[in-house]
Amino acid sequence: MTRFLKYAVEHDRKIRMMLMLEGVMLQKTVRVIEYDDQNVTLLIGAKKIPETIPMGDILSCDYARGDHGEE
Repeated sequence: MTRFLKYAVEHDRKIRMMLMLEGVMLQKTVRVIEYDDQNVTLLIGAKKIPETIPMGDILSCDYARGDHGEE
């Protein structure tokens, strides 16, 4: 999972993420602003306000539609 977070930050790309948000499991396309061992700050979907979530609330990550991680 950290590999996808690092890719998103270094290449300024969106990724697809399964996450728990307010007790609901969601799949969203997100832009990762920053991350550390405890938290991840994201722009979720088209929202303009960054949201910080605990690393434990991220269930899985994948490349966004049309992105194959080739760069």
